[in-house]
Amino acid sequence: MDPARGNLFDDLERFVSSHGVEVRLREMDLETPGEFDGPSITINPVHDRQACCYYLAHSFGSIYQWSTDFEHARKVFEALRDAKKGSRSDFETALEAWRGFEQTSSRHAVWVLSEIGHAEAIEPYTVFFRADIEAMTIFHRTGKEPRWPDFFARWKERVRKGEVQVEPFRPKPVARFRPVRIEKQEVLQERD
Repeated sequence: MDPARGNLFDDLERFVSSHGVEVRLREMDLETPGEFDGPSITINPVHDRQACCYYLAHSFGSIYQWSTDFEHARKVFEALRDAKKGSRSDFETALEAWRGFEQTSSRHAVWVLSEIGHAEAIEPYTVFFRADIEAMTIFHRTGKEPRWPDFFARWKERVRKGEVQVEPFRPKPVARFRPVRIEKQEVLQERD
């Protein structure tokens, strides 16, 4: 990293805070790398610094979506929850809408990374969050999230070998907005 550019986490924290979202650090269960509620994002500092940066950027992208189109975001999450009780085709439709929401959060996140002068973080962020979306997809389909350290290590190896093609997230700008309060969203990673 170019020392003149600064620290990624600190630069993200300044950017997120400048948009009215408070960034907090608090130790939580190891399986909870973060949580957010709209006006704030809490990051668990026991996770490695790079992962903390990625969760901060992604959580901000999610808050942006909730704050700028609350009804759409609510419907995506409500439909997924309801579809788990219904037909397989309804479930797959709802799951794809959820995946779209998560990908849009990442599109905002990579725009932020570029905007704050950390374009070098976009590629590793993308590998990380493409893996995260796949792990959470497994969780939604089966009710059991894969153990993250193992899943992510295998994912990176498959990417390295060319077995998995990681599609870049196309940056999507963030405009000024007012964060809205939402039900607390926990970021989870299965560790056992």
